[in-house]
Amino acid sequence: MLRPKREEPDSLSLFRKVARIFTLTMTLVYVALGIFIMFAADKLRLSISSEMRYAIGGVLVLYGVVRFIRAYQRNKRNREESNNYEE
Repeated sequence: MLRPKREEPDSLSLFRKVARIFTLTMTLVYVALGIFIMFAADKLRLSISSEMRYAIGGVLVLYGVVRFIRAYQRNKRNREESNNYEE
């Protein structure tokens, strides 16, 4: 059975594009900040122990990777749903 094509207002489509770009940008920021804290914080003379730097950096990297995976899955699911409506 053919489903009607789902029409989205331009504002919603634009919002989804901006949200997708923002989500991907933030995943990169989390990963980069985690790597920076792990390896470059000693050059800034931060008074954080090396164990704490690696713990905080590792959590940020892991969180960035999890956000990326969730964003990728959501994007893939949305594409599949839009393709199903077009058929």
